[in-house]
Amino acid sequence: MSQHESNPLQQQRLPQRLPPRQVFTPANRFDFDANKIPPDMVYEWKRVTIGGKEDPENMILCEQNGWTPVPNERHPELVGARAPAGEAIVRGGQMLMQLPKQYKEEAVADEKFTAHNTVEEQIQRLGIQARQNGAKGIKRERRVAVEGEVVE
Repeated sequence: MSQHESNPLQQQRLPQRLPPRQVFTPANRFDFDANKIPPDMVYEWKRVTIGGKEDPENMILCEQNGWTPVPNERHPELVGARAPAGEAIVRGGQMLMQLPKQYKEEAVADEKFTAHNTVEEQIQRLGIQARQNGAKGIKRERRVAVEGEVVE
């Protein structure tokens, strides 16, 4: 007789009897099955509370930008068996939300454009400021010779 056959508790825990146990910790409590994400959507965890207090302003901004709650039926591993159908998935003050991929791509492109322009504006401002203060070498201008004189 094997060890598994002699211990009834171990027999109950055999993989064919029970599904594998998931242990959620603070490090992995926001993990979910990414295979369940619809192909045309992206997911992000969005703040619902901060310091235990509701943050309605953040939720309003999310909704205005196209974010919608992920239905809890899609990820029952995150909400448990007693969660009422149709409610949002909220863990640790964060709500799992979804956005069409097209919106996300547009937002990323807008953010990159804004960041690039901000950097360019600062470089130009610093270059102009440096020249006004007599600094040279920030932005070199081409020297032109006019009738034997060098003009900057």
